[in-house]
Amino acid sequence: MNLLNFSIIGCGRIAHRHAGIIQQYGKLLAACDVVADKANSFGKEYNCCAYTNLDKMLAAHPETDVVVICTPNGLHAPHTIAALKAGFHVLCEKPMAISVHDCGQMINTADKMNKRLFIVKQNRFNPPVVAVKKALDEGRLGKIYSIQLNCFWNRNADYYNNSWKGTKELDGGTLFTQFSHFIDLMYWMIGDVKKASAVLHNYHHQGIIEFEDTGVATLEFENSIIGTLNYTVKQSQEKI
Repeated sequence: MNLLNFSIIGCGRIAHRHAGIIQQYGKLLAACDVVADKANSFGKEYNCCAYTNLDKMLAAHPETDVVVICTPNGLHAPHTIAALKAGFHVLCEKPMAISVHDCGQMINTADKMNKRLFIVKQNRFNPPVVAVKKALDEGRLGKIYSIQLNCFWNRNADYYNNSWKGTKELDGGTLFTQFSHFIDLMYWMIGDVKKASAVLHNYHHQGIIEFEDTGVATLEFENSIIGTLNYTVKQSQEKI
């Protein structure tokens, strides 16, 4: 079996996870980050070429099979489109993008260039998730009338400090960064949503994030199932 060649855009924490797996099953040729120290350190650690300019990296490694996008959420679309136009398949970290328009542009570019576009949604392969999906598909849970999705996490001020996280432009919001995996599972198991409404509030992160830290949404699916989505990142980690 021929090993695939990879290049990575973005050298943050999640890029290290990708690099480790790539080294087991393929070959990492190059990595790019606008912060030179991060790019160079990453290149030394994984024995690959380091770049601070995306166009130079894409041009320098035509033997690349797949470009992995590990940049902030708001950059997923432009970086994906650039890699697709350069002639490479793309594996993009979640969320796909932070607007429907950008998602459409990514899909259209992949179609035009006849390249594959993959989005990281690994939770679909978790054994408990697979078991629930199988039970639903086989009808063993009977007819579903309503569902509830609860996502209760903690993200304190340190998590957002000196980071793109918490900004509308590069983060997008709590549902994009923290809970997109679970929304994906909801769509995968239940179906498309045709109507949604929500109440949102920022309780504990004023001046820290540019969007809500808590929300409740009511959902109506195309198949007439109704549901709720309750989420927060304001849960306390203090021991009682």
